[in-house]
Amino acid sequence: MAMTSPGPLEPTRTLTFPSTGGVTLYAEAYLPPRPAPAVALMVHGYAEHCGRYREVANTLVGAGVAVLGYDYRGHGRASGRRGHVEAWSDYHDDLDAALVQARQLAPGKPVILVAHSNGSLISLRALTDPDRRPDVAAAVLSSPFLALRLQVPPAKILLARGMSKVFPAFSQKNALRVEDLTSDHEKQQARIADTLCHDVASARWFTEARDAQAHVRRQAPNITLPTLWVIGGDDPIADPSVSEPLARTVHGAEVHLLRGFKHEVWNERERAHPLGLTGAFVGKVARA
Repeated sequence: MAMTSPGPLEPTRTLTFPSTGGVTLYAEAYLPPRPAPAVALMVHGYAEHCGRYREVANTLVGAGVAVLGYDYRGHGRASGRRGHVEAWSDYHDDLDAALVQARQLAPGKPVILVAHSNGSLISLRALTDPDRRPDVAAAVLSSPFLALRLQVPPAKILLARGMSKVFPAFSQKNALRVEDLTSDHEKQQARIADTLCHDVASARWFTEARDAQAHVRRQAPNITLPTLWVIGGDDPIADPSVSEPLARTVHGAEVHLLRGFKHEVWNERERAHPLGLTGAFVGKVARA
């Protein structure tokens, strides 16, 4: 019998909190009915926000853990210029600030990162940074943005590189199409109607992302904590031919290449499968 997806869950409460540079972040907290043995911190993808992960949150709460999803700078209800970051370390600052809030949901309990796309890149870059590696127990990485499969005109890339040096906040359309995100028509329409999503990318974000990708591709084999990788085999945005073999160099990694799945594996028509993998992995780590 086919698995069914759990549907969205309304947050227990919402909150705002500060990060560096005067930025204010937004978060949604979800609490299970019983004391949680762990906390999952959800890190969303580029050009979107944490509110798109309420179905993932339902899965995680069903696994018995508390959950915090947050909007990092330039996204959703967080402050900051849309689609822009001055330095990749600013995302690490936001992650650190969110970790403080997540730990308050279950003091003294382990934290598990649950990330998608650009959020997976943020998480992996942090996990491979010996100077500021976050104290987390495990990580779930959905369609990690480690290389761009989407075809971008060379002139646009050259412009972004040049403008990153002289006008970092210069932005261009990001060329994301909803049909590249998921084959689920309802999810496509919901994404189009979502006014908290945006459609721009700044020059500095582009160059910082490329540097972060290069770092992760070099250092990923040094990751030692438990990781689950759920990768869209037909992802037209984040190249699975880069992320899947890299994932298999990580010691003890659980890797699933999902044939027929596009970029947002947790929003696909058959999303019950990757959601089930996620819930089972997080539950196992929480009970360890």
